[in-house]
Amino acid sequence: MKAIFSALALGLLGFASFAANAQGECDKYRTSYDKTYCFAKLFLESDKELNTAYNDLRGLIKEPVKQQLKATQLDWIKYRDNSCESSGSINVDCNYRVNRERGEYLRDRVRECKAGTCRNDEIVKKSWN
Repeated sequence: MKAIFSALALGLLGFASFAANAQGECDKYRTSYDKTYCFAKLFLESDKELNTAYNDLRGLIKEPVKQQLKATQLDWIKYRDNSCESSGSINVDCNYRVNRERGEYLRDRVRECKAGTCRNDEIVKKSWN
């Protein structure tokens, strides 16, 4: 059991350092084009991670909660789009940050469900409000 917790802690530290390095990675570019391109790549990766967490969570919950989670996720997508879009332009840095936050929230719910402490109220909660 201690080995599992040690491995989990090590994995979380590695993930946290990756996230910090990823965010700082785009700071090294001087032109706005290069920064935008960099954040676009990070956004695409965060979108994949978010979708994985969402699908993992759906695989752990029962049908009534799945429908509620889907509705919550659709509301979150509207929130993300409204927060990160202005004048017909998408702020990819904003999309990246918002995706990362939601992905982390969903991964936390996955961990809770796998540990046997799955809370439906937290799964369908609008955590961004």
